[in-house]
Order: sequence, then structure tokens, then C-alpha cells
Amino acid sequence: RTWIVYNRPVADSNQSSPQNANSNSSETTPQADHVHGGLLMALGLRGHLSALSMTDIYDYLTQGTVTTTVGILLGMASNKVRSCDPSVSKMLCLHIPSLLPASFASIDVAGPAQTAAVAGIGLLYQKSSHRLMTEFLLNEMGKRPTNDTGASDREAYTLSCGLALGMVNLSQ
Repeated sequence: RTWIVYNRPVADSNQSSPQNANSNSSETTPQADHVHGGLLMALGLRGHLSALSMTDIYDYLTQGTVTTTVGILLGMASNKVRSCDPSVSKMLCLHIPSLLPASFASIDVAGPAQTAAVAGIGLLYQKSSHRLMTEFLLNEMGKRPTNDTGASDREAYTLSCGLALGMVNLSQ
């Protein structure tokens, strides 16, 4: 049910302009948080997240729910598709524990956020044939995401790694 509520603004963004998006920032219900995450992803798909500063993005990532984190990660990656943008790349890599130094091993990242970060890597490095990201994605395909809560997280993470690997190595 959470992801149905999350995807509604994404679907609506294809039918209406961003000026018509109806968001009420005073709502604090869990459903409003999921809708907000979907709205962030929709804005990224339409190329409107470039107006956010990195401090705004940091606020979303630290104070939001998992769906908000997924929305901002995928939204920023789709906003900068094929650009290999270093700041977005760093943001995505911070949500993939296997790319962090050992001293950061205690960072707790939710499975859906890790999966979204890997998918974001595929979007950001699309058609670049980036060697480091290719090697990383190949190695990750057989690993479990940290904080693996079940088979669905593992399967989603592996599938996301495979799709990202394909996006990175698309030929022209």
C-alpha cells in the first residue's frame, strides 16, 4: 500500500504540469510522507530538482522517511541522467554501504534506499561504460544488501544491480 501511495504523484506528473501539483507541507500523516516522496521523484523525472540546494537535499535525506529518501535519490539521479555528476554520485554512494570506508560500517541504511541508490548509479552513469562502476555493480550482484530483512530485499537489490549494470554499459 505504501508504494501505491508513493507512485500516484509520479503517474500524475505525466498528466499535469508541475505548477498544478498539489502538495500541502503542513500534512504530517504517513501517507503524506509517501506522497511527498513520490512527488520528489516526479519532480526529478521532469528535471525540476536542480533548483534544490545541497542543504535542502541533506534535510530531505536526514529528516524524511524511507520513501522520501528513495524519491530524492531516484529523482536527483534521473534529473542528472547520463551526466556522471560528482555531487549526485557522492550522494548515491553514501547510501551504498559497500562503497563506504570500513570506519563508516556502522551507518544504517534501509534496504529500499540501497536499492534506489544502485538504480540511481545506473541512471547517472548511463552509457558511460565507467569501469569502476561496472566492476562495483558486477561484484554487488551476488551480495546481500546490509540490513537485509528478507528475500524480497535481496532480490530487489540484485535486480537493481543488474539493471544498473545494463544502463551503465549501454552502447551508442
